[in-house]
Amino acid sequence: MKKNVVTVLQGGAQAVIHVERGTLLSVVLNGHGAHLDMPCGGKGTCKGCSVWVNGEKCLACQTAVQGDIRVELSSPAQLRQIEAGELASMPLENPMFSRYGISIDIGTTTICASLLDGEGEINTVTRKNPQTSFGADVISRIEKALSGELRELSRCIRHALGEMIRELCTGHGVSPDLVDAVVMTGNTAMLYLLAEQSPKTLSHAPFQADRLFGEWLDSKALELPVSPKAKVYLPRCISAFVGGDITTAVMASGICNRNQTALLVDMGTNGEMALWHRGVLTCCSTAAGPAFEGAGITHGVYGIGGAIDRVWVEDGRIRCSTIGGGEAVGICGSGIVDSLAVMLKLGVVDETGAFTGEEDFFELQNGIGITGKDVRTIQLAKGSIRAGMETLLGISGMDAEQVELLSIAGGFGRYLNLEHGASIGLIPEKLLGRSQSIGNAAHTGASLLLQNQGLVQVSEEIAKQAHTVELAANPAFADHYFRHMLFE
Repeated sequence: MKKNVVTVLQGGAQAVIHVERGTLLSVVLNGHGAHLDMPCGGKGTCKGCSVWVNGEKCLACQTAVQGDIRVELSSPAQLRQIEAGELASMPLENPMFSRYGISIDIGTTTICASLLDGEGEINTVTRKNPQTSFGADVISRIEKALSGELRELSRCIRHALGEMIRELCTGHGVSPDLVDAVVMTGNTAMLYLLAEQSPKTLSHAPFQADRLFGEWLDSKALELPVSPKAKVYLPRCISAFVGGDITTAVMASGICNRNQTALLVDMGTNGEMALWHRGVLTCCSTAAGPAFEGAGITHGVYGIGGAIDRVWVEDGRIRCSTIGGGEAVGICGSGIVDSLAVMLKLGVVDETGAFTGEEDFFELQNGIGITGKDVRTIQLAKGSIRAGMETLLGISGMDAEQVELLSIAGGFGRYLNLEHGASIGLIPEKLLGRSQSIGNAAHTGASLLLQNQGLVQVSEEIAKQAHTVELAANPAFADHYFRHMLFE
């Protein structure tokens, strides 16, 4: 049977692919390394996989190849650098590596990797997690894995890690073969998919992980382009939905070394958080979704060049800044929070999130703005994170006023305007003067392990002592959730 020809154009490059008639275009493109954004998992609701087919805009996940076609893709976007944190501050007293080491944080939406050498020098790269092609959140990917796509989920993340390792080494002028130690942290599901471990136990009650890691693995088994003798460590997870990334973030933050009540919140897709109070570490995870990463928002984008990252009012006019200073192409997480804060200040929306005027759209720049649907999406995300915080505090018999330090972790958290976050109710206003952004603490912790392998035991003790609160079974969470979907 004669196959159809799909000609793909991207950034001046051209590829010709021969496929069976009737094949979904998303399957064709993802199978050849395009890794389209499909936060909805290919259901056709998010419109993240829009492409131009023979001059017409189409959704790749809903378009079947019915003949020879020409597909145009935008050039691959460069993510804004997500700082790894103060990685060079740890003296190399007992490093895992003898020549070079690599630390990696496998986030649900973003991957961050750094190269370290004996002088403590750092080279860092960041890219989108290609598994977003299978769905924006952990649950979507677990479902895909259980439906027979586990190998492909594992293959695509390993391929991305391999490319990042080569990029790091090339940029530093060294051979990847000289890398003899790797630390990779991530939430429990991300580590399952990396290791090609069936996530079946994570998919249903009682949601008990049958593998918590804290393991040394073979670099060959993970298909990493490093020394065949390289040590690869995956930090111990705390529970099914509180992963190794929180273990390393807690270690890096040092909250367990403080004689004060401290709350750490990683405002990523999973909304993981940890409370240190009177020598007890209590954790939880709330499904915030990827809205603060720009996914599911009409003009939402990741932290790429041209993304609106700051919004404010000056002389009665809306002002915006973009990453790189160029023309606006969309809005990233920090810009979304700023936009909502400004909309509330100007009375564009009320406390319920409803637009007060006839228009259901708030323009920022060049036709880019926030819709009523976007407001609802952010309300769900911020309600989930805030409800997790309030529930965690309530279980410990506390309220926000008793927290002495709030540490906000994650790539989005680093760029969050804390005052605007408080004004929309994302963080308690009482904690505004006691809040700090600490960047990608999970990645920082992974790098600290590389620099001092004596911290492996410290990280494992953190994970073992932590208590996990299951929010789904907690009635207080639902109450907080509905209350904090409103704007304060």
